[in-house]
Amino acid sequence: MEQITEYQTLTMFGTYSIAFALRSIGAILGIWLALRIANNIRMSDEDSMVSKILGTGFGVLTVMGAYYWQTAYFSLRANTANGLNELAASGTELAAGTQQFVANFATGNAVTSPGAPVIVFDLIVLAMIVGQIWMPKKD
Repeated sequence: MEQITEYQTLTMFGTYSIAFALRSIGAILGIWLALRIANNIRMSDEDSMVSKILGTGFGVLTVMGAYYWQTAYFSLRANTANGLNELAASGTELAAGTQQFVANFATGNAVTSPGAPVIVFDLIVLAMIVGQIWMPKKD
């Protein structure tokens, strides 16, 4: 009987986690840039419809990109745990740490979405970007 150790599990999952951490940093920088652009559009004396549309498009695409990578991370985590669960069902022995990983993240589904707090965060960021651009200025 084969055995999956904690080290194998962490190596398998950890490599992907590093890539997703770097993408998270990129998403944070993209969101920061979108908020800066929105603020610059708001503070500009010109009332250019083109800059508002382009700024809104950039902000929406930035938040959509962040949501995509958040969903991909949650899906990878669940799919890794589901695959380990299937290995266990076929007779492979899982070490205690691997069993805990499966217990924490296995869903039985192929794809999951981020939890409600992540979705609410994305919507708040999107509202901040769009609000900065389109809400009327106080005189």
